[in-house]
Amino acid sequence: MKLESLSDRHFMVSVLVPGCIYAAVVSAIVPARAQKEKEVVLLRYLTATAFNCAICSPLIYLLTFGVIFADQAIGQALCWFFITFAVPIVLALVRARIVQQESLGRLYRLLGLRAISPIPTGWEWVFGRIDPCYVLITLTNGTEIAGYFGRRSMASSDPDRRDLYLERVYTVPPDGGLWRPVEHSLGMHSDGGQIAHIEFRR
Repeated sequence: MKLESLSDRHFMVSVLVPGCIYAAVVSAIVPARAQKEKEVVLLRYLTATAFNCAICSPLIYLLTFGVIFADQAIGQALCWFFITFAVPIVLALVRARIVQQESLGRLYRLLGLRAISPIPTGWEWVFGRIDPCYVLITLTNGTEIAGYFGRRSMASSDPDRRDLYLERVYTVPPDGGLWRPVEHSLGMHSDGGQIAHIEFRR
């Protein structure tokens, strides 16, 4: 389709933009399985747009047939802005909340069903929902790293590179006693490929 007219541009915006906004907001909060096929990605955008239009269908009907804001260009523009940009953001936030709280999982369990988590790996599942805590990292060579994973720490969401930054680091006594903070430390970065397992502690 050649976007030669204003109506063509408006059509493309109304079809693709809501789905793109929805997907962008959801992916910024909840990691998802990567899809390399362009057709699958496009179908997701169109599905999100269709759901957005279904939610807004009463308002779209009133605008299309001139029931409201028939002679008020500003009112029409604000309504279309609400439909195209605001509603997808709200729907995406609701979707992210449902996934993080596993609300649908509870419903499935009530129905006697087992749902597959939409979050691709345990790494994203843990670090996407865990509260600030202490961690004990064991590397593949047996070395232990103790630290604090807090608000200023970071766990990578890139599936091709798992790494972890801890804002505070501690030494672990050989007898398993109390951890002691490393003086003058600004934190520590760990390559995910060198991590054997991570223990989380309160």
